[in-house]
This record gives sequence, structure tokens and C-alpha cells, in this order.
Amino acid sequence: MPLEQNNADYSVLNYLQLPVVVFSANEHKKVFQNNSFQLVAQHYLDASNNPTNRGLVQLIISKLLENDTDKLEVEINDASYRHIFRFTANAVGENVIVEGEDITELKRNQFLFNRTNSLLEDYSKQMFELGHTDQLTNVPNRRALFAKFSQLQSKHEEFSCTVSLIDLDHFKHFNDSFGHDFGDQVLVTFAKHVKDSIDDTCYFVRFGGEEFCLIQINNKDTVCFANTEKLLQTTNTIKLMTPNDSYIGMSFSAGVSVYGKDGISLDELLNNADKALYLAKENGRSRVVKFEGA
Repeated sequence: MPLEQNNADYSVLNYLQLPVVVFSANEHKKVFQNNSFQLVAQHYLDASNNPTNRGLVQLIISKLLENDTDKLEVEINDASYRHIFRFTANAVGENVIVEGEDITELKRNQFLFNRTNSLLEDYSKQMFELGHTDQLTNVPNRRALFAKFSQLQSKHEEFSCTVSLIDLDHFKHFNDSFGHDFGDQVLVTFAKHVKDSIDDTCYFVRFGGEEFCLIQINNKDTVCFANTEKLLQTTNTIKLMTPNDSYIGMSFSAGVSVYGKDGISLDELLNNADKALYLAKENGRSRVVKFEGA
């Protein structure tokens, strides 16, 4: 006897806590629903997120059976009852049995898992930024410089750059005469001035103490040298008010090395830029000197 004509054959499904509804395979007419499905269907009909007052059976027919898909997720929220069900269709002979599974806890756990992952990613990014940023001047630090240089080398097939090692002149005098807070102000002012003066072909970091490094990427070394000299000229125009209400100027000495000509590793370039910087300070400071080799 066909099951459509004998609903008692499905009466055992009333013992299941899972909501189950049976349809005829061809006509998609409801053949049987168990007590759990009837309860869920009533909650769905009363749910605030069901503005059309559409029945759950009609929803399953239109969304699940007629669209030839085998899974449908339904959120039911009527204030006192908030659940998410996943309905799955399985063809059995002349009928389709649709079984509902309460996945509310699964969805909640997925949300918490995704949220936790997102928070961990944000925390990881923050820790990376903290580890690669100078906290006083808010520019990248020495660790970031080495990471960036490796990235630039691998990114550009015909990579070229100059490395300018910059040392603020008479910085110890600022600290000794006006205190470390004023010294910090000098560093912050200079870093902001450089950031405002360069474009995205440059990478500027605080190397340590009063020492900074400026990498200029894929430009002729003569242009890069001129840019560093121009930066020195504009720095010379800065006037800072000291704690005793007087004004004091600032300047820097710089040594410049050229990628390829003076080395290809960052260590080599920094070492040679430092030698040129030493000559700049020995020859009166407030000047930019190119590394000329041994």
C-alpha cells in the first residue's frame, strides 16, 4: 500500500525529537508531519522574522523541493523561541523525507570561533605593528627596515635604491640643556617633517636614538642625493621653542650609499652609509656625503 494512503506507517516518527515532514515526490504534497515538526512550524508561523506569515511547509516546498537543493536553513525567532534549523531532503521511494536539525548551538559556536579568530588576527596585527613601529615618532623601526628591504628586493625585478643614514646634529646638547622631553620633541618634529616631505617611493625609519634611515627606491642616485640635500635645507628652516622660551634650529648629517655600487645587502649599504656619515660629521656636520669607497 502506498505510504500516502497510510499515515500510520510514519507514526513512529512522532517519537523523534527532530522535526520531520514527508512529501510526495511528484506532487510535493504533505503526506505526514511529526509532532516536533508541527511545534517548530507553529513557532515559525508566529516568528517575528516571518513577515509574510508563510507556513514552514510552503517554505520548504518552494525553497527546498522546487529549487532542487537538498538543504535549507531557517531562522525562527518569536522572542521566546530562537533557533536555527537546517532541513535536509532525502528521496525514499515515492516520497521525500525532510528532516530538521537544530543547528543553533553549532551556529553560535561558529560565530564565536570566527569572532575569536578575527580578534586573534587583529591582536596579531597590533602586536606586529607594535614590534615594527617606533612608539615615540610613530615611524617604522629598525626591525621593520630589514623586513621592508627584503620585500622590496623580491618585489622589484630591477631593484635599485639609495640608503641615507641620517644623524641629528648636536642632539646630546638638546637633551643636556633642555631635558629629555625637549629631546623627544625634536625627534617627533623631525620625523613628522620627513614624513611630510617624502612620497611613496621612499621608506623612512627611526634607526635608533637620534639616527634615522631613508631609503629611496628606483630613482637615479643623483636624484636621491639631491633629495636628501633638499631635506637638509628644509630641516635647517625649522625653529623649535625651548623650555626657556628661546628658539633653536636643527640640522642633520647624512651619509649616502648606492645599491649595487656600494653593496647589495642592507648590512653592506648601512655600513658604507655610516662611513660616509662619519665623514659628514668630521667635516663640520649639517651636510650630506656620498660613500666613495675605499
